[in-house]
Amino acid sequence: MKPTIIFLHGGPGFQDYLKPFFEELKDDFECIFYDQVRGPEIRIENMLSQLDEIVCSISGKIILLGHSWGAVLATEYAGRNQSKLSGLVLMSTGLSHKHWKDEYHKEVEDLGLTDAGPEQIFLTPEEMEQGSSFLDNSWLTFSEETFISINKSYLEKYDVTPLITLLKIPVLNIYGEKDVRFPARVAKTFNLFKSDMIDFQISNVGHFPFLQNSGRSQIFKILKEIFL
Repeated sequence: MKPTIIFLHGGPGFQDYLKPFFEELKDDFECIFYDQVRGPEIRIENMLSQLDEIVCSISGKIILLGHSWGAVLATEYAGRNQSKLSGLVLMSTGLSHKHWKDEYHKEVEDLGLTDAGPEQIFLTPEEMEQGSSFLDNSWLTFSEETFISINKSYLEKYDVTPLITLLKIPVLNIYGEKDVRFPARVAKTFNLFKSDMIDFQISNVGHFPFLQNSGRSQIFKILKEIFL
């Protein structure tokens, strides 16, 4: 039986954008992509409940792979339901709001990007051509009411570092060397909270390390090495 990877997209408030990039893994993994629940009164518990329904419907090894906000959601779930999982993959994320926010503003200032547009924050110059259309298409699905609800009730104060320290399952930490949104220098500190965390930096990519073939092939390789 193939292991299952459940992919959790970023946001909160977007629909899934990971399937076109990761469905190639279906030869080695069962891959589940879904749109996180959205609405004006959505709370973290609603999203965890939706995820738990999916997890409980699967037999065999289950790995959660979250990107950006999705990795925060995945960590929150793993901390509460570790026995149901075989692994956790964090991609381009933070572990606490304060640490991430302070370092993000410092990074933006250091790089002279205070007045920059989203493309310059999320993408490297090499990713612009492909990435700009990706961002535009993703924003078409955005639910502002979902973001506002989760931001006020959870994101403004989240801290999943205590949960990370308790995890016994393998945790893979993937990040782009040139990520500004969740600065790489933040991701490099995650193994302070879990010493056996597998750290995997991808050179010359930003917040979406899977956009280009070179980054995506590296991610595929490390996923297979660790979870097959």
